[in-house]
Amino acid sequence: MKEILLIAPYQQMYESALRIIKDEKYGNIGVVKGNRQEGLVQALNAVEQNAHVVISRGCTYQLIKQANIGIPLVEIRLSSSDLIDSLSAAIEKDRPIAIVGHSNLVNKRDETMLKKIKTELTIVNITENDDVKEVVSSCAAQGFSMFIGDTIVKEICDMAGYECYLHQSSDASIKVALDEALQIYAALQQEQELSRRLRTVIDFVNDGIIATDKDNKVILFNAIAQHLLGIKQKEILGEPIEALSMLPFACEVKKNGKIIDQTFTVSNRLLSCSSIPVSMEAFSFGSIIIIRDIQKIQDWEQKLRIASLEKGFVAKHNFSSIVHKSAEIAHCISIAKKFSQYTASVLIEGESGVGKELFAQSIHNDGIRRKEPFVAVNCAAIPKTLIESELFGYVEGAFTGSRKGGKAGYFELAHRGTLFLDEISELPLDVQAQLLRVIQEKEVMRIGDSKIMPIDVRLICATNKNLVEMEHKSLFRKDLLFRINTLALYIPPLSGRREDIELLANYFLRDLCKTYNKNIQGFSAHASAWLCNYHYEGNIRELRNIIERAVIVCDGEVICLGHFQDGRREASPLAKVKAAHDTAATETITLGDIEKNHISRILADNNRSMTKASAALGISRTTLWRKIQDLGI
Repeated sequence: MKEILLIAPYQQMYESALRIIKDEKYGNIGVVKGNRQEGLVQALNAVEQNAHVVISRGCTYQLIKQANIGIPLVEIRLSSSDLIDSLSAAIEKDRPIAIVGHSNLVNKRDETMLKKIKTELTIVNITENDDVKEVVSSCAAQGFSMFIGDTIVKEICDMAGYECYLHQSSDASIKVALDEALQIYAALQQEQELSRRLRTVIDFVNDGIIATDKDNKVILFNAIAQHLLGIKQKEILGEPIEALSMLPFACEVKKNGKIIDQTFTVSNRLLSCSSIPVSMEAFSFGSIIIIRDIQKIQDWEQKLRIASLEKGFVAKHNFSSIVHKSAEIAHCISIAKKFSQYTASVLIEGESGVGKELFAQSIHNDGIRRKEPFVAVNCAAIPKTLIESELFGYVEGAFTGSRKGGKAGYFELAHRGTLFLDEISELPLDVQAQLLRVIQEKEVMRIGDSKIMPIDVRLICATNKNLVEMEHKSLFRKDLLFRINTLALYIPPLSGRREDIELLANYFLRDLCKTYNKNIQGFSAHASAWLCNYHYEGNIRELRNIIERAVIVCDGEVICLGHFQDGRREASPLAKVKAAHDTAATETITLGDIEKNHISRILADNNRSMTKASAALGISRTTLWRKIQDLGI
């Protein structure tokens, strides 16, 4: 069976159609003979054998049309030239002519033309309820002895002995019908391809999809909906939406149309449902209902989280990673552990290198968000022209040089996790205002976008500057300061907890020896004393750098004082003296050297404040001034 079938009511049409199909190379069109009921049977057989379009004419066409066979039906229309051809022979005999046939036999334009013919002529339209034999007999009784009609009229006239000319279709009319059928078939193919694509998408999305018509009857029920609701498609298609009794709000869908994210349970599975009405102007076409498996949504978010972790958005340290001996750090850890159990914003203050990010990671890993992303951002490292787009993201084409497809901002990447903003004092004031809004509204909008995305982010900020002083100088927003320092934590500098220095130095030594494959057992006494008395402006970071350099330059099993200074452009006189004593191992440090070193350290710890330093040393300001002059400090 071909995709297109022409049902020819008479032999001449059958032969003409075959010739045209062969000449035009219509490979997907077939031809069969069949008049009236026989033609209807041929059409029904064609439908069963998956034909897509049927072509016929006259009463055969009318019968097939009335049967509503479910596929497109094309009529071979009779043109004016076809009618003239049929009339030409009959007119020559100069007898009354009756044109008998269905209403599609002669159109209005042809009727106007026929009125101009001098020969007596009548047009008789018949319907499916008329007895064609009686119609022909009635025309004959009225004096019409010449007939023009289709095959059934020709058959009756031949049996009754009346002269009849068959109203035939020309090759041109047949070809017009064939071309029309081919166009319909091509359109059907495109529609079916699109339908298959849509059906594939609908069946393979992660959500259940149900569609209703204007009468709220189910017209679409995809595979996921069958799985989630436990009902077969054939059982629900064509049924009213209320038939889905497992939807506790089915009546609301029918009444109100719009439902957003209501939850319900089917077979111990928690589901979410959204219903959106489909309408155009004032007309309603039903609703689209989306059903989601909440567990699958959570699993998908988990996969996204793992993908984020693979990108490096993970906190590696916890409170056990904080090497300490001092009571000050133990107290900081105790407070930070309390903070970790809540989601309020945390502001960590302290000098550069004291370990603020270490505390931030520990707070994240000790809290309920430990399995979610930890996104760390150094605000000072991002150019001011890019910081807005980096924090909040942007859509494609938002600005010149933007990435194709856009880019998610740090807030989006940290969704459900923790966003650590280091050196927050470096944010420009306009970005501070945007940051405040994001924190307050818990939503973010990418640059160049019109959609707002809700976010759930725990914010931890860090600074090595005094934000209160910056606020007084109008360099930092007061309202933002109030938002980010709900929970404040101050990390003291290394000079304020010197008992941690030796412990940290040995920890770094062991770690760096593994890194550089060294076998260094420890520090000399002079090296240890120097480490414990040195003023670390870079705090723990500087201490680690000093140890790393010493490990690299040391070729023995003990790090000596000289290893801290060898190769440096500048070395303090005191360090040179100590290095010489340590290397010779025969000389000792003088009392004056010790006193000078001690006073220098106290002055540095107190920012060279004479009042504070003298109080710390237990001497008067005058005595301190004199010692500074005598010792050359």
